[in-house]
Amino acid sequence: MEHSYLTDEQREEWKNLKGNFTTTPNYIDLVVGIWNAISWYYKPYMWRDYAFPRSFIEDFTRHFYFPIHEIYYILYIAILITILRYLYEKYICKPFVNWLKLKPINKKKFPESAWKCLFYTCTWSYCVYLLHYRYNYFHEFYLIWDDWSPGMPIPFDIKLMYFVQCGFYLHSIYATLYMDYKRKDFYVMLIHHVLTMTLIFVSYATRYHKIGLLVLFVHDITDVWLELTKVLHYFGSRENGKECPIWEHAASGCFIIFTFCWFLFRLYWYPMKVLYTAGVVTAYRAYDKGCGLYGFFNGLLWLLLGLNLYWLVFILQFLFRVCSGTLNNLHDVREDDDDDDDDDAKCPASTHKIIKENIPRLIIDDLEI
Repeated sequence: MEHSYLTDEQREEWKNLKGNFTTTPNYIDLVVGIWNAISWYYKPYMWRDYAFPRSFIEDFTRHFYFPIHEIYYILYIAILITILRYLYEKYICKPFVNWLKLKPINKKKFPESAWKCLFYTCTWSYCVYLLHYRYNYFHEFYLIWDDWSPGMPIPFDIKLMYFVQCGFYLHSIYATLYMDYKRKDFYVMLIHHVLTMTLIFVSYATRYHKIGLLVLFVHDITDVWLELTKVLHYFGSRENGKECPIWEHAASGCFIIFTFCWFLFRLYWYPMKVLYTAGVVTAYRAYDKGCGLYGFFNGLLWLLLGLNLYWLVFILQFLFRVCSGTLNNLHDVREDDDDDDDDDAKCPASTHKIIKENIPRLIIDDLEI
C-alpha cells in the first residue's frame, strides 16, 4: 500500500534512504540508524508544503480512529476497577493490617501500594502472555509494521489490555482525589494520570498499539517491584514501636531487584526494542504504507527515555545512601510533615529502616509512566 500523501519526490527519496536496519541492534546501531532516518526525514524538500499547526492537525486526524462505543467500554472498566479496589481494601486489606498491627500511618498507605502491586503484577503477566505466547513482537520487533494501516482492526486480546490500562488511569484520577493517601504533589499526580491516559488513548487510536504493548511490557515490571518494596517496608514497623527487621531486609532485596529491572528493561530493552523499532525500522518498512506522525511519536518516546535516565540519578543516589548507611534522616518529600513527626515519635530511627518511603515520590509514583 503506497503512502497516498507522499509526493513523487518524497517517494523517490524514501527509496534512496541510506543503510538498513538490523534484527539484533546494539546502542551503536540505534544511534547510527536514528541519524540516518532523521537525516532523511528532515531534508528540506520533505517539508516543503508543511505548515504548522494546520499540517500537523491534518496528519493527526487522518490517522486517528476511535469509535465512541469503545470509549464507553473504558468508562465501564474504570468504574469496575474502582469498585474492585474498594472491596479489596475494605474486606482484605483493612482486616489484614489490623491483624498485623501495623502503625496507623502505614495502615493508611498499605492498601494503595498493595492494590497497585496486585494490578501491575496482573497486567504485566498478561503482557508476557501476549508478547511471548500469542504474538512475537518482542523477539521479532521488525515485523511490527508489516501489516500496519490506518484504522486497522486490533485483536481483541490487545484491545483488552489497552482498555484495562486506560480504564486504570481513569480510575487513578478518581483515586487520587478520593481514595489515595494525600501527598504534597497531589496536583502533579493528577496531571501525570491524565497525560498517561492520553498517551495510551492516542497510541491506540492511531494504531501504534504494538509499540504501546512493548512500552507497557518494559515499564510495568519496575512498578511491580517498587510497590512490593513499599509493601514489605510497611510490614517492618508495628504498633508500640515494635520492629521486624526481616521485612526491611526483604524490602532492601526487592529494591535491588527493582534497580536491576530498571537497567535491563528501561535502559536496555526499551532502546533496543521500542526506540529502534519506532525510529529506525519504521522508516524502512512502514513510511511508504502511510505510517505518519513519525516525529511526534518518536519525540515522545525519546522524552520517556530521558525521564528514565533522569529518575536513574535518584535511584543511584538512593542506592548509594542505602549502601553507605546514611539513609536514616531522609524522608518522603511528598508526605505531610505532621505525619512524619508522628511516625518519628512512635517509632525511633533504626539502622534497619532502609526503605522508609525515602525514595523521592518522583520515583515512587512517576515511574508508572
